[in-house]
Amino acid sequence: RIVDYAMAGRTEFMDIFLSAACRFFLGSATGISSIPMIFRRPTAYVNLIPLGFVPTWSARDLFIPKKLWLREERRWLTVREMLEVRAGPSLREQLNPPYDQLGIDVVDNTAEEISALVEEMDERLNGTWQEMEEDEELQRRFWSLFKPGEWHGVLLLRMGAEFLRQHRVLLDDRCRTGIGARA
Repeated sequence: RIVDYAMAGRTEFMDIFLSAACRFFLGSATGISSIPMIFRRPTAYVNLIPLGFVPTWSARDLFIPKKLWLREERRWLTVREMLEVRAGPSLREQLNPPYDQLGIDVVDNTAEEISALVEEMDERLNGTWQEMEEDEELQRRFWSLFKPGEWHGVLLLRMGAEFLRQHRVLLDDRCRTGIGARA
C-alpha cells in the first residue's frame, strides 16, 4: 500500500488527493509537505535542514535532520552548532546557508535512517510503538537546545528515536574527532 506515482500518472489533482488521503506523508520540508498538514495528516520529515527551522508545532509528526560534516576538523557538527550556522541577516540566507563555502558537507539521511523513521511512524499510528528507556531523555536533551522565539513556540515535534539513539554524540557540546566518524 505504498504509492510512488511520480514516473507515471502524476497530476496536480492526485498530488492533493494523495496528500489528503494518505495514512501518513513521508517527505522533506518542501511545498508539497504543506498539503498533508492542511488536511491534518501525520508527516514523517526526512533530510530536514536547516535544523533551526524545523516545523515544531505538531505532536503527530516525526523528523530526522541531515547531518553536517565539518571538513577541516573532520567531525560532525553538534546540534548546538547546527542551530548556530548562519550565513547572513535575511531569512533566505538563514534557510539556505552556503554550507560548502563554510567548509561543511551536507550529508543526506541513509536508507536505514529513513526506514527506521517510517517504521516508528507506522508503529506510533498503530499504537504498537515501544518507547525505550533512554528515548525520553534523548528527546529532552535534544529539545533543550532549542530556544523559544518567534519561530518556535511550544515544541511538540519529535525527532526519530532510532536516529537519536544512533547519533546521540550530536547532543554533546562537541563531537570529538573519530567519534561518529563519517563513513
